[in-house]
Amino acid sequence: MQCHFCDEKAQYLTTDTGQPVCLAHARLAVVAAPAVPPPAAGAEIVMRAATAADRPAIARLAVHFWDETEVVCFGQSYDVRQLPALVALVEDELAGALSYAVEGKRLIIVLLAVWPQHRRRGVGRRLVAAAVAEARRLGLGEVVVATSNDDLPALALYQRCGFQLYEVAAGSIEEHHGGPLPGFAGLIIRDELRLRFPAQ
Repeated sequence: MQCHFCDEKAQYLTTDTGQPVCLAHARLAVVAAPAVPPPAAGAEIVMRAATAADRPAIARLAVHFWDETEVVCFGQSYDVRQLPALVALVEDELAGALSYAVEGKRLIIVLLAVWPQHRRRGVGRRLVAAAVAEARRLGLGEVVVATSNDDLPALALYQRCGFQLYEVAAGSIEEHHGGPLPGFAGLIIRDELRLRFPAQ
């Protein structure tokens, strides 16, 4: 999906018009929280564990949002093509995915992404809830996630899901990429913000 204003890949839909926008054209606005619209008539959201057949679609999702399938977080590198994942499907089409790793007694959310056309339906929240349920099933102590300092929508989502900030890896993203990167709403990406949720 392409940005309405330029040739960049869209990552968000505008609240007022529903137009797809890229990071550079996304802006923050104070608006009344709308009710979460249901999926289109007959379009149920199906949640399940990813299969080998889902791997190419998960890779496309990662490349769309981050231009690569390798995600560096918590000082480690993960390839989402190799990780277990949860997927959300709408009419048998991948709407979003959450890839994770298990390290010690914690489940690490490595990737959470939802295609713009499927946002504002609760897909992200449902994927996060499914990850927490998986951590509990595995008897793990906590679920952790890292996001960039510019990703205010992700920070809002995780905190609404009960996650709390506990650490900042200042400059880690900038160091990994060899310099600062342009981010959401004109913010510069530099730092990794870490959040956690007690699974037990």
